[in-house]
Amino acid sequence: MRYHLLIVACLLTLLTAGCIGSPDSYMSSYSYDLTISFTEVIHNATFLFPYPSPGFDPILSGLYGLPDGWQAEIVTIDGDRFLSITASVMVPSYHGMPIAIEPGESPLPATPSFSSHYSEETPVLMPENLVIGYDPGQTIETKNPEGTEPLLLFSPVEGGRCIIPGMQDQPCSAITTPVYASYEGSPEVEVEVWVRFSGGNQWWNLGWSGNSYIQICSARFTGPQDGWSRMHGDMVAGVGRY
Repeated sequence: MRYHLLIVACLLTLLTAGCIGSPDSYMSSYSYDLTISFTEVIHNATFLFPYPSPGFDPILSGLYGLPDGWQAEIVTIDGDRFLSITASVMVPSYHGMPIAIEPGESPLPATPSFSSHYSEETPVLMPENLVIGYDPGQTIETKNPEGTEPLLLFSPVEGGRCIIPGMQDQPCSAITTPVYASYEGSPEVEVEVWVRFSGGNQWWNLGWSGNSYIQICSARFTGPQDGWSRMHGDMVAGVGRY
């Protein structure tokens, strides 16, 4: 979990550097990122993840990273949009530890082994990462996105504390959002899901700079599931230079 938060912190830090540059370098974009991690094989899986409201309308065939045998579609429930991910079977991928390459070594070392289950040879669980981006062709309102920009369905948590490292001084608020999970598996199987949505503007002037807003939420399940739950996370707006 902290690994994902540190990545987000690094990205937001990059957006705070530099100064406004040439209009020729100006870009705006949205990004939707979904991460699913499961420790054992699960069957007859259906997930409904929060999906941005209209305004974020890329072609779904542009969803990068969808594994073979998985299906994705946008569904609307009570006026709110969700990304449906279904599969008859989801198989985890465990990898071996990276093998160091010594200078001048020839031939190169063997590729680390991989497996569908944990072992001493394959201890590293690799999550599935799905990403889709969208260029709106216009400047994104990142200071006050509510009511003007696409957002994940969310509810603010009164008195909640921002957990994204380095963002405590930003206009950050704790949020929750609904998620549906239904699958069969052993009582010990653990499933962790992350949803991240962001909108931002970037430009170049002796380095990349920009501004952004971001929503990031996660949930963890143990054992088989069949119903709605809540993801918990943060929303940050007005990050960067203006």
